[in-house]
Amino acid sequence: MLTKAKTLRVLPTLSTVVDRVFEVLNDKNASFRELVDIVRYDQAISSKIISIANSAYYSRGVKIMSLQRAMIIIGLEELKYIVTCLVFLEGILRKLALRDDDLMALWRHSVYVAYAAKVLSTNTLVEEPEKVFTIALVHDIGKVILYMYLDDYRHLINGCDGKRKDLCSEERARFGIDHQEIGYYMSMKWRFPSEFGKIIRCHHEDKPVGECEALLNIIRKADLFADFPDTDLGTDGLILLREKERIDKEAERINALLGSAYEKK
Repeated sequence: MLTKAKTLRVLPTLSTVVDRVFEVLNDKNASFRELVDIVRYDQAISSKIISIANSAYYSRGVKIMSLQRAMIIIGLEELKYIVTCLVFLEGILRKLALRDDDLMALWRHSVYVAYAAKVLSTNTLVEEPEKVFTIALVHDIGKVILYMYLDDYRHLINGCDGKRKDLCSEERARFGIDHQEIGYYMSMKWRFPSEFGKIIRCHHEDKPVGECEALLNIIRKADLFADFPDTDLGTDGLILLREKERIDKEAERINALLGSAYEKK
């Protein structure tokens, strides 16, 4: 499977725009102007932001036509999460030949984990929520290769979820590699920040990773909570259970907002 990742023709090198967006979103001191200056060069992402600003959630009855005005209407904090999702969806997932149902399964899980990780980060004051959200959103990127080349991969995932089997162990037993290792390779090819690669590589593993330990702990627990919310995750699990309704609503809201950006006008 790693050979597939290495030879995959449609595995793009991330554009300068997408590359810079990840850098800016990973910077807690990033300014509104920096984000505007980067995003305006990507037509697909820009058009989606304008569509979202004109959705029922943000619209005040006045048609928004410019990117800068759309971004002002949405607001910097909210914009960071929307742009992160759009970059992941437009810059990565939609460039790869996934079936619609596989894409949506991966997308919905990733978004839910991202919001759960953001909430946990905010409540525990560990790491920057924006950085946590971004890394959590791409933590399962290695699954793309398995979805693309294995028709029954979705059944393997469903079977593991239903029987609470360890997905990575099942992947290694059947394919000789797991989605963590594949994802790590992809993160290196796309020049993700080193922290991204470390988390992607071992987000299922219960082992120390040095300076990324606190970040890994948040994303690992958010990932477990997304699949099995009744799992005993200690104090962090109690926080996630208390905030579950909020996480559910936020994940559904971003899905609705992005859905509005893809509606035919």
